[in-house]
Amino acid sequence: MTVSCAGTPPEVVAPRTDTEPPKSKPVKIPVGTEEKGKYTGIGMGDFYPLQQSGDVLIYDVRGAYFYNIDHIPGAVNWPHTKYQEEIQQRDLEIQKAQNAGKKVVIYCFNQGCPEARNVAKKLTRRGYSLSVFSAGIDTWRDAGLPME
Repeated sequence: MTVSCAGTPPEVVAPRTDTEPPKSKPVKIPVGTEEKGKYTGIGMGDFYPLQQSGDVLIYDVRGAYFYNIDHIPGAVNWPHTKYQEEIQQRDLEIQKAQNAGKKVVIYCFNQGCPEARNVAKKLTRRGYSLSVFSAGIDTWRDAGLPME
């Protein structure tokens, strides 16, 4: 008798009887990484009047090179790459602004730019609630709004 490695005939293969996917172990989130604050999106219709009112602390998380070319008036440059080294200084600014009743808004280039959301997530872990202007400076500029 010759044995072939070509495969087992289909009638010999037992059909699957389980309908549930294999169970995986739950992922444990390390202590201290749970979000304590929250962030929400803010659109142009809400952000522009807020920016004009001055009742907002605005962070531009693009690199200094781009910030120096242009930025939304009143925005403070806090490059996402310098998050760790500047967090203590920014903690004081955010606390002071929120104690004065100001909102905090973070922006980047455009909707495809993840840096503003990444910084926002880190800040929520520190207990802050804030907004992300995800349309970004590109939309602001295209709308013909003031620039510095």
